[in-house]
Amino acid sequence: MFYASLFFSLNVNGAEADSIKVENLLKDALSLPTDSCRTLHFARQLVGTPYVAGTLDTSLEEQLVVHLDKVDCTTFVETVLALAIADKQTHRNYQAFKDALASIRYRNGELDGYASRLHYFSDWIKDNERKGLIKEYTSNLPNIRKRLLSLDFMTTHVQSYPQLKDNSSMVEAMKKVEIAWQGVEIAYLPKEYLNLSSDELPIKNGDILAITTNIKGLDVVHVGFACWMGGKLHLLHASSNAMKVILDELPLYDYSKNKKAHTGVRAISFVQ
Repeated sequence: MFYASLFFSLNVNGAEADSIKVENLLKDALSLPTDSCRTLHFARQLVGTPYVAGTLDTSLEEQLVVHLDKVDCTTFVETVLALAIADKQTHRNYQAFKDALASIRYRNGELDGYASRLHYFSDWIKDNERKGLIKEYTSNLPNIRKRLLSLDFMTTHVQSYPQLKDNSSMVEAMKKVEIAWQGVEIAYLPKEYLNLSSDELPIKNGDILAITTNIKGLDVVHVGFACWMGGKLHLLHASSNAMKVILDELPLYDYSKNKKAHTGVRAISFVQ
């Protein structure tokens, strides 16, 4: 269940074109059958949207950034979820979308500076599960493995993050976030099992797939939505290779098998 946050003083970075597009997408969704997969529907509507990295970090002042004309892999997933949540509200409008987006993106749904943003996807999953918006079911998949997290990538690569560079207090704030995840066990489905059929692998269309990694200090390197085609699992995602949102023509197994940094996936459903 979605609980709208109190954003009466929220500083929002978004264009009028974004508000118009959101309203149109929500209006068009009114004609969908009640049993439609909302996440997959809205994800498909954004196919072709340009991929642009770092859209949330153009200002040192943390603000709710709204872009439907450019996304990265995480903001794509967040935008789709916010549309699906707004679609369930009594007032299905741009304000409902912004409230949903802020609730998804920030710890406890409260924008309180850079460190309140859910940067690590494990943190993102846990916080949005607590809000009742999503549910991770990786542990229910066959053939899973487990690993202990040791998150510290951001604070060991501060030069890559404008908000951390030359800002020791913000680095300390992020270290507190990372420390909370030291030694936490997570489950993942190894990538060699992504070639299983839909009968063997209980992942549903429109579920979020988070690609896990062996990169030191990180948990997840990419996210998108599951889409079954011809009995093979594919990823609908904001692709840095294609430089736009695509339904990948390669099955996810083939997409990941030769990427040494990819170890598998975590599976998360949207609470309808």
